[in-house]
Amino acid sequence: MNVAILGTEPPSQIVAQIIEQNYNLWLERQGAEKLNVVTYVEGSVNTSNIGNIPILNLVQFALLYHKKVIDKIIFPREIFTGQSQILSQLMILGVNVDDVYITARLNDELNVFNFLEPYFSAKYLPYLEFHIADHCNLNCKYCEHYSGLVKEPKFPVLEKFAQDFQQLKIFIDDIGVIRILGGEPLLNPEINEYVKLSRQLYPYSEIYVVTNAILLPKMPDDFFETLKENNAAIWISFYQPMQSKMYKIQNLLKSKGVLFGISPLMKEFTVKQTLKRHDNEQEIFLQCFQSHCNNFYEGKIAACFLPFTTKYFNAYFNKNLPEDGALDLYEENLTTEKLKKFLITPFERCKYCTRPVAAKWEPLKYPSQITDWTNDHLIANS
Repeated sequence: MNVAILGTEPPSQIVAQIIEQNYNLWLERQGAEKLNVVTYVEGSVNTSNIGNIPILNLVQFALLYHKKVIDKIIFPREIFTGQSQILSQLMILGVNVDDVYITARLNDELNVFNFLEPYFSAKYLPYLEFHIADHCNLNCKYCEHYSGLVKEPKFPVLEKFAQDFQQLKIFIDDIGVIRILGGEPLLNPEINEYVKLSRQLYPYSEIYVVTNAILLPKMPDDFFETLKENNAAIWISFYQPMQSKMYKIQNLLKSKGVLFGISPLMKEFTVKQTLKRHDNEQEIFLQCFQSHCNNFYEGKIAACFLPFTTKYFNAYFNKNLPEDGALDLYEENLTTEKLKKFLITPFERCKYCTRPVAAKWEPLKYPSQITDWTNDHLIANS
């Protein structure tokens, strides 16, 4: 059986070695067909081959796949950045998702017998995010989490969140990246507990607290100690009000010994929301960069945050945009495969998203206008 491996990074090359040196020997003992790694696959190709194995882009791979030259593609679990987007691109190119496989973690616990699994059977997500505060202290115009419309402080109940997180663990026992969001997550006085719980349940995940950094200088020492003890990092969404303060923020985080990253300065937002319903939700969903932002909220999971935040838009403007698109983790007969395939399926709310339009970043002014959140006027004026 001819297979491709996603990526050209060291994990991809290690996977090829394991297949050649270990996994094929195990398959042979089982009387199963051995795997022949015929190519690595990248979104774009800068070199021609690694050793004697060529590198193809996605389109080239899809052509050979449809000609039956290549049978399967293997995703190394450690290559989680952009993994869901690659899956969507393969679907657009007509690749059957049942021909996508994923490896186990490449660590000391690796067992050859469970080295490969069908992608949708594996209890793994490359990405998960969750809110620990729906409200914010910056309140940006066009924020698609609608944080500026949340009138009162809104935190999850920690005990219920922990119960729901345990429920998710039944179906998803490994996650590539966990991002703790808001709103502004530093507003939550119990933030340390969410970091600890994330690390307890998902020991191999990369964990980030995503913040606008306004409150970082006021955070107590135990917050920074919790981050270090749980190998968690800060990710700063860099907005213009923090330009003059970012140097001091960086020095603060360095002095605390905390890992951190900073986004480029965000002078624009991309605006996707529309009030004009359309029927090309499949196309929009597969091309939407946020349709891979798996969001966990009050015992449910969705492909993005809109199933959970649209309620704030509807309440503020007295609208009735769909609030569907979430899967109840307590649903009877739920399986990992059902959950993961649900997360790649468009829903009614997608009919009110369009291709993004750029808009200048601005703080929200009150009372808010509906044009603070939608792009219909931006499209008309472009």
